[in-house]
Amino acid sequence: MLRNCATNVLMLLATLSVSLGAQETSDQTGAQITGLPAINYDSDEGFGYGVLLEAYFYGEGGYSPYRFTIQPTLKFTTKGRRELTVFFDAPHLLSNGWRVDGFLRSERLIASPYYGLGNNSIYDQTLEETEGQYYYRFGRSRTKVSMNLQRPLEGSPVRILFGGGVTRTSVEPLPENATRTLLSTEFSENVPGGWSNYLRAGVVWDTRDRETGPHRGTWSEFLVQAVPTFLGSQSQYLRWTLADRRYFPLGDRLTFANRFLLQNIEGSAPFYDLSIVQTSFKQEEGLGGAKTLRGIPKNRYIGKGMFLWNAELRWRAHDFTMAGGAFHIVLSGFIDNGRVWKDDLQIGELLSDLTTAYGGGVRLGLGENFVVAVDVGHSDEAAAPIYIGLGYLY
Repeated sequence: MLRNCATNVLMLLATLSVSLGAQETSDQTGAQITGLPAINYDSDEGFGYGVLLEAYFYGEGGYSPYRFTIQPTLKFTTKGRRELTVFFDAPHLLSNGWRVDGFLRSERLIASPYYGLGNNSIYDQTLEETEGQYYYRFGRSRTKVSMNLQRPLEGSPVRILFGGGVTRTSVEPLPENATRTLLSTEFSENVPGGWSNYLRAGVVWDTRDRETGPHRGTWSEFLVQAVPTFLGSQSQYLRWTLADRRYFPLGDRLTFANRFLLQNIEGSAPFYDLSIVQTSFKQEEGLGGAKTLRGIPKNRYIGKGMFLWNAELRWRAHDFTMAGGAFHIVLSGFIDNGRVWKDDLQIGELLSDLTTAYGGGVRLGLGENFVVAVDVGHSDEAAAPIYIGLGYLY
């Protein structure tokens, strides 16, 4: 019954992807181009609408996971987000094993969340009634351009990474004619904003059997990002991130996926950069929301130190063919845990004062790379927030 329910709920999205996309062949050669209306829902940002395109080019040799991909998205949400992004990733386009990816984002958020700093920050819902619905919000505009180069060390699963980026952020402490917000109270005189330009380097260990929805293997990385003032940055700081993701097969169709992430910032990072979660693939935000703690409000906890622990059981429940396309359904259950530190990360406190959320989800895959995702979380701070998007959390 659960399998049939998941199939019916996502059938419309499947039909759209079939009718708008040129389908891949069974051996994944040539191109797969899938276009969809960007109709989604996120409890933190409301209903989203727009358009998205995911184009995968495999070449005649059937490169894995693909030779290169281009993914432009134009999205609007009912809670005031306007965003244009273009993601480019080419594992096999350059010579000598170099992989290049690039990311462009231009976004405007009328009401970006801000609940204060540290693990003990307080969310009092009554203040949204007495002070206005935007008390825990601020306006944010951000433009970002970034690029990374990765290259494997011959004969090993190790890759070295080099990258850089340019980011411009502007802040409105009183969004939508609000008279008082938490941010305007804390920054009564000088509201930060400006450039955050960086260089970074890292080491990646990757033994996954596939990059999207892996069944076995390890994907670990240690990344160091330097944001110096000599590059024109408003503030100067250093962020390091250690992430360990492991995938354990529990039979042919069942996978246990686990992620630990530690991150710390040294220096004077502005508050709007504290929510950034550094990765070697796509940048995320947290702690809280669709990409970190599902069931906790987006960016509910921010600080210089961060610990995140996700555990997920994934069951590939059904494979089927429709309109010439190969589809699969994956059901999952998860537990997400995490905490932050206002100042430095404290190793001895990793398992104390954790915020916990749990829930379940379903993934509808067209081929192995294009995946529509639905997750529902639960926590003490939110009953059943829903997240509809693309891909896997990790």
